[in-house]
Amino acid sequence: MKKFRSTAAGQRQIGPLRLAGMILVVFAVLAGLWIGFGRNKGGAASEAGVSAEAGKNVPKAGMARGDQKTEVGGSGADETEVSGSQRQPLQFRAKPVEPAAVLAVLATVKQTVEERVRQLQGMRGISLSKEEREGALAFLAGKEIPEGMGKGSMQWLADELLTMMRLQEPPQDGLAEELAKVAFQPGTDPVVRDYIMQHLGHLWEQYGAREEIEKALWKAVGTSDETTPGTALIALSRGYGRDQQDKGLAKVRQQALDLARNPDTGLAVRVTALSIAGESGGMEVKALAEALAMNSETPVILKKVAERVGR
Repeated sequence: MKKFRSTAAGQRQIGPLRLAGMILVVFAVLAGLWIGFGRNKGGAASEAGVSAEAGKNVPKAGMARGDQKTEVGGSGADETEVSGSQRQPLQFRAKPVEPAAVLAVLATVKQTVEERVRQLQGMRGISLSKEEREGALAFLAGKEIPEGMGKGSMQWLADELLTMMRLQEPPQDGLAEELAKVAFQPGTDPVVRDYIMQHLGHLWEQYGAREEIEKALWKAVGTSDETTPGTALIALSRGYGRDQQDKGLAKVRQQALDLARNPDTGLAVRVTALSIAGESGGMEVKALAEALAMNSETPVILKKVAERVGR
């Protein structure tokens, strides 16, 4: 990974290509935040996310998966919205297939990744056997990746696999706890860890708060991943806001403020953190935003958010 070169002012300098990539990352994140907060204020359920569909080659938070790209989110585009913690009926375009095919889809490289993604999308609503659950978790942890499968394909399949596991009927007991364990195993890809945090946030929305979900999200906030801490902050902010847990929401915003004012925080996370902290409307965050907006060395995308927060 290319290292940042610090200036005397402590600001990070980045090349134009990387800056463009970061801008895409952050605009995607901010769009999600805008939608989520808007819905929460209006009393409606926040979005459950959008699946990575083969026909939509849109970057997930601006990150390319090899030659394949997917959208921000990770849940099914065919899902009906959920309200509170009550699960609503699901409707899918794809015809469900036998669950025995799950491991075969993950183990093969003979089909294109688009074909395998469509197969996994057709399996939403099934119930996995113990063997299939174990195989799926091993795949997510990077232990059962077939030879010849590119990282981009693996990440795309992992996201679709997480969606399918989350939408099992009946819901799988202990899924959140199992995913939380996988997220922090040494061999788990950082991008997959980010996806797991997104899906833990969706599980919170579908079935209500769980101690293991909150614990995993808070742990993710403290990681050094490029995007995972920001993803976890979003999930925590939405979860506490949806559940009207003012104390938890205040804690998230304070943590976001701490990350936003730390110049060593990665740019993508810093932008997300400043946006979340800005929801409090407090004097501290406004003062930080004004200082960042006036500093000529502040990266463009961070300055844009700072200008909005400081108003």
